[in-house]
Amino acid sequence: MKRIALLLLITAVFASACTSTKWVRTTVAERHGFNVALEHYQEKGSVVPQHYDHPYEMEVSRLERLMGDLNYVEKGESEKPGPVFQAAEIERLAPVLAETLANADAGRRIRFTSFNQGKTWILSYPRKTEGVLFIEPSGRLNIAFNLINSRLRTSEINAIDPIYSSADPLKIKESDTPLSSLPSYAALHKFEAGGQAPMWVVADLERLKESVGTAAPPVIETKEKAAPAPVPKAETKEPPIEKAAPVQVPAGTLGENIKNKLQFLKELRDEGLISEEDYNLKKKELLDKIK
Repeated sequence: MKRIALLLLITAVFASACTSTKWVRTTVAERHGFNVALEHYQEKGSVVPQHYDHPYEMEVSRLERLMGDLNYVEKGESEKPGPVFQAAEIERLAPVLAETLANADAGRRIRFTSFNQGKTWILSYPRKTEGVLFIEPSGRLNIAFNLINSRLRTSEINAIDPIYSSADPLKIKESDTPLSSLPSYAALHKFEAGGQAPMWVVADLERLKESVGTAAPPVIETKEKAAPAPVPKAETKEPPIEKAAPVQVPAGTLGENIKNKLQFLKELRDEGLISEEDYNLKKKELLDKIK
């Protein structure tokens, strides 16, 4: 009995030590298809300073350009480069990330999870991309991924209650979905001990700005030469997109929050992303919170 008690004590101490350091998250935006949070590092109950170059004002068009230029390959598949983010993901996520950067402090980085409907020749299935984003004092933007277009597990129902990966994206040294074909203004992070991080990209903000500024406007094809070109469309990416919701921590009532979750849960069921049984189970859990 004494030996068992000693083993239990050692296990408890070890578990406590493992959980004494962690990233603590505060959700700032949860919408259909994505979740954004600010997170700070905590060790033994104390916040550890990180010294990011936050807050940082960044034009949405530059962040859209970077997200649109990111490609990856999936080992074991065709291994042809494919986009990390779909166009719909960039449209809804980039404005929120830019707004969150403008409101973050020097001790917190941004955690994001983006969902999409991945497609093959025959089937379509839900996938998610997860990572962190922060600005270094040297003027470089970092995006490090935990997952890139990974299939959702059966236990993952929606973006409002995300299941975050436990691995630190800044420590990942091997991946089945490495980044590929990076733009000229970006490069993979290099570890001090040698080697490159497969899913951690670092972008030079000045060169990114130049890349966006020198980009040629889209060519609009018309069947008749006399037809005037719709010039305003060439400028739609320059001003900030107004679709983004405020990224302040929601101050609504518990009832409003649960109502949003129930509505999103119903959408997932109607789209066939979750079963009727999963829908009823999660619905019951949410309704129990307001009893």
